[in-house]
Amino acid sequence: MKSSIMFAFRWLTQVALPIGVCYKYLWRNQLFMALLLAHLVFASVLTLRGLGYLQTLELTAYDLMLAQHAQQQPINQHISLIWLTDSDQREWGWPLSDEHLAQALENLLRYKPRAIGLDLYRDMPVPYNRGAGYERLEKLLREHPSIVGIMKFGAKDGALGADVAPPPALKGTDQITFNDVTYDPGYLVRRGLLFMDDGLGNWYEYFGLKLVNRYAAQDGIYLQNLPEGMGFAGFDTKTQQPSALHALLPPPLPADFGGYVESDLGGYQFLINYPGAPQEFPSATLTQVLQGEFDPKWVHDKIVIIGTRAEATPDFLSTPYGRWLKGEQRIAGAAVHAYATSQLLSWMQGQATWLKSWDETEEQIWIWFWCVLGALACVWTNSFGRLFALSLGGLLLLGGGVYLAFELRWWLLLVAPALGWLAAITVVTAYDAYRSRHERTALMNIFSKHVSKEVANVIWESRDQYLNDGRLVSQRLTATVLFTDLQNFTTVSEAMEPQVLMDWLNQYMSTMVKIIEDHHGQVNKFIGDAVMAVFGVPIPSANGADIARDARNAVNCALVMRTELEQLRQTWAQQGLPLIRMRVGIFTGPLIAGSLGSEDRQEYTVLGDTVNIAARLESFDKTLDAENACRILIGDSTLHHLDEHYQTESVGTVQLKGKTELVGIHLVHSCQF
Repeated sequence: MKSSIMFAFRWLTQVALPIGVCYKYLWRNQLFMALLLAHLVFASVLTLRGLGYLQTLELTAYDLMLAQHAQQQPINQHISLIWLTDSDQREWGWPLSDEHLAQALENLLRYKPRAIGLDLYRDMPVPYNRGAGYERLEKLLREHPSIVGIMKFGAKDGALGADVAPPPALKGTDQITFNDVTYDPGYLVRRGLLFMDDGLGNWYEYFGLKLVNRYAAQDGIYLQNLPEGMGFAGFDTKTQQPSALHALLPPPLPADFGGYVESDLGGYQFLINYPGAPQEFPSATLTQVLQGEFDPKWVHDKIVIIGTRAEATPDFLSTPYGRWLKGEQRIAGAAVHAYATSQLLSWMQGQATWLKSWDETEEQIWIWFWCVLGALACVWTNSFGRLFALSLGGLLLLGGGVYLAFELRWWLLLVAPALGWLAAITVVTAYDAYRSRHERTALMNIFSKHVSKEVANVIWESRDQYLNDGRLVSQRLTATVLFTDLQNFTTVSEAMEPQVLMDWLNQYMSTMVKIIEDHHGQVNKFIGDAVMAVFGVPIPSANGADIARDARNAVNCALVMRTELEQLRQTWAQQGLPLIRMRVGIFTGPLIAGSLGSEDRQEYTVLGDTVNIAARLESFDKTLDAENACRILIGDSTLHHLDEHYQTESVGTVQLKGKTELVGIHLVHSCQF
């Protein structure tokens, strides 16, 4: 799994970092960023898996699937168990004497079992002398090759050696086997060993495999090693060809098989799948065997395993399915060997196949797929509710797919892709939230003082049309621009106290700004005492009717300004404040709206001839309509959008200052709303 970590590191240095240089140019591209973040998550998941942090969770998921799968399998009726219980030990003594063991074997052999496995250590006589009982047992073992005895391997001086020797009577025979198992963290027995050597070049078969060989031999089948580590096949004794059953045993478990990471999978190991667990095999006690009180059908033509199930001499193991059982979660060691033997026998008879797994590259692609899929789910789904449902649905789909594959005898990773799926969704969602907050801040910084809350929300919902790299997207549109200015303001302001001037001006500005907003206009800027407002931005008017509506809103706004100014003048007269006069210029036409300024300081503004003409209309002939507190001038283009309800008067067609083209000017008197 170190290669996974190196792969992740190479990907970060060769792909992610160069892309990171372009980050500030591409970070707003949601698809690009989603894929980039997905690959960062992918590299992180590979690193966590390579360090072994996910192994426990992967194995727990495996255990749950194994427990479900095992319960669906029938118990193998070709295997029976003889138990030495606490009651048997009290009745016949412990260790069991050679005499009693010989008697039990004779009673079993009478019904012609195919194989008998002694899951009992008999490395010395019991009692500790070579009496008649020992000679009887020794003769029985040598005369019946269907009986196999066990030894135990262990570490000795840095090399493998016999920790518990086999029965002396079997020395030099093919009836010696080992019953060692491998332990995963938590002392769970998930794996078995088919072959081991004693460090001296002598190879031994696993206890269950030896029993299966004895069983198959009576069907004329023997095992032969296949080339290139492909496992073992059953060959017919007579023809020397593969048997009709085409029986196979699996190849050795490869390194990092399935959810394993940096585990000791050396030697010829296989996964024990406990077919039929927690159902029990047909069984009898030693007392029943010695007294002949057992069903002969449980012995005839069967594999019989003799083992202990006594608390006084515990031989219990923890299994992958045990944690899901209620009550006692351990099972006797002989039962573990019985399940393993059942599994090997099913393989030998071609009735089942072993669990397979992808190689490391395929597993990396599997994890990568779910990381990318999770990121793309965020791109395709903007609603939090739908995203939550999709996240949950993805986990259910992944879990269901992995379990279905397990039923088809494929062990696919579950935790790593699930982590990648959820992490990608979380990270991309967090990125979207950050980007949205950043863009909303940028957008609102530009528009918050120019548009109403309702318009701001509309702009935010359509932000992709308005914002690009922190700047507003420039728009070419048709809108109506309104300019206002106070006549002789400079002269008036010089005679006022600063605070009084500011209070007076703020009262005026507050009133005018509210009127503009009430008529759906956007205050673009304040220029001293002057106000510039635009009707028809930032959301552009799509057709002639909308453009006409903007023009009428601007004119109506100016008329209401006139009314409000007259009321303000009455108030100012009572307070002894100056009675100021206002001029308004309005023009409708094409302009460009966008963001102007530096990266750190920007302003939303509009540019074009329309703006200039509106400003010139406001400043045109300051003596015109002098009797009104507010004079309103509009151009031909604005008048074109008004109807008969508006009372206007033509001033003439003139050439405004700085302009070459003639502009028709009209004075607005009133409107019959």
